[in-house]
Amino acid sequence: MYNKKIKSIITLISLVGLASCSRDKTGAPAKPTDPVINAEKQNLVLNSEDYKQEFLGGGVSIGLFLGHHYSMSATAQDQAVRLIAKDCNMQYLQDYIEIYPADDPEYFDRRANYIKAAKAYQPDLKFSLVGNKFPADLMHDIVVNGETLQALNTDDPAIYDKVANWWYKMTEGFYQRGVATDILNVVNEPDLDRTFRKNHYGLAGDTKEAVARVFKYAVPKYKAMLANPSISTLNMKTPLIMGPSTISPVGCLDYIQYFKTNHPDVWKGIDIVSTHQYENGGRPELFQTIMSQADGKPIYQSETHALMGDALNFNGVFISKALNAALSLSNLFCTAVNNGVSSWWYFETNYPNVEVHPGGLLSIPWAAQEPIPYKHYYAFKQLTSAQPASSNVIGYVLENKPNTQVIAFRKKNQNVIYADYSNYNTKPMNVSITVKGTNGNRKIAGYTLTTTSELDNGALLKDTTFASPQDAAVIFTKNLSLNTIKLNLAN
Repeated sequence: MYNKKIKSIITLISLVGLASCSRDKTGAPAKPTDPVINAEKQNLVLNSEDYKQEFLGGGVSIGLFLGHHYSMSATAQDQAVRLIAKDCNMQYLQDYIEIYPADDPEYFDRRANYIKAAKAYQPDLKFSLVGNKFPADLMHDIVVNGETLQALNTDDPAIYDKVANWWYKMTEGFYQRGVATDILNVVNEPDLDRTFRKNHYGLAGDTKEAVARVFKYAVPKYKAMLANPSISTLNMKTPLIMGPSTISPVGCLDYIQYFKTNHPDVWKGIDIVSTHQYENGGRPELFQTIMSQADGKPIYQSETHALMGDALNFNGVFISKALNAALSLSNLFCTAVNNGVSSWWYFETNYPNVEVHPGGLLSIPWAAQEPIPYKHYYAFKQLTSAQPASSNVIGYVLENKPNTQVIAFRKKNQNVIYADYSNYNTKPMNVSITVKGTNGNRKIAGYTLTTTSELDNGALLKDTTFASPQDAAVIFTKNLSLNTIKLNLAN
């Protein structure tokens, strides 16, 4: 314990020293005592014309602790909505519901009101409805290895009509409250290796086939109800269909192959391919394979949270849980989006914990005075929202050094590049950045540096305009940090 305390003090002294040296915004050359001189160097070449998929923006679920949000004052509620919808440039909100609107109208009112409050700050924000938490009248008891479980009643010949009707009633309930459903996320984590989930969709635990039948039969019936003017009198649009929303990209690939082989009509009817990253989320080759199998369909990472499934290992490294979560988030995000994902969603808007909880972006205990962003909120904001929505991911070449990661964005034909550089090392790093263009290297007019580290929460540490455009920018990054570098290119 004594050695750990000494190590903590030494590390904090080191971090304070680094922070005090990195806040120079004058653009002056480094002094001999500046740590930029002694930091290890890594070269990064950004390819400004190598446009990949558009990154549409971030998303987040609102399902679990919305009551805590409404337990705050109206002023604090507005502050929380601004942190999520405005400051984060959020593009999607997602909700999980297992009742009908008639069962609890006030419940639907609260959820619709939250979405409308977010849309006031972000008019283009879209709503995703998850359709897997079946209400009680669609379920029945089954016994598996002596345990009584609830499962979709696939013994009922009308069950898929009933599922479609429930989806329709929820869509109608939100629409009557001023919220259109843009996406129907049909199932959720069917590959979760637990008995209750394996049996959740019926057919005596034949999960893949049971899930396929929900897509095959319930989705067309739902679309038919929306298209039938004698049923749908409100002129509601038909949502995009998303799935299979597996817990792991491994499971996503399994379901893609199952659909393609056994139910090609199901595969054809899926508009957005989705996965989570709770398991195997740090493996780029899995996302590359999903990309190759998706047949041009967009890929979303539709739910995850930090400290699960990443490729980091900070065992033996002095690092707070808060910073660990922020860097874990950066690793998961960069792995997914660098390899084809077009939108990246977090698990929850808020959790009731005051201490670090990776499940939510904000801490909102009951009747809190104000929402408190977790450190990983700032990482989420940097990665999803520094660049304009629908910016393209661009290519890069990063010198081969361990424990660093990059993702870069450019809005087509704009003279700004946003590069996120994660330094997972216990020592600082100088990043020498050059920008490759079609006709040679692009000159850099200046840059800003925003950092989340042990001491920084999305802090602007540098804002520099060069006296004359430069061929390269050498940027000092702290140890164990996420750095968003906005590069202004000369004309």
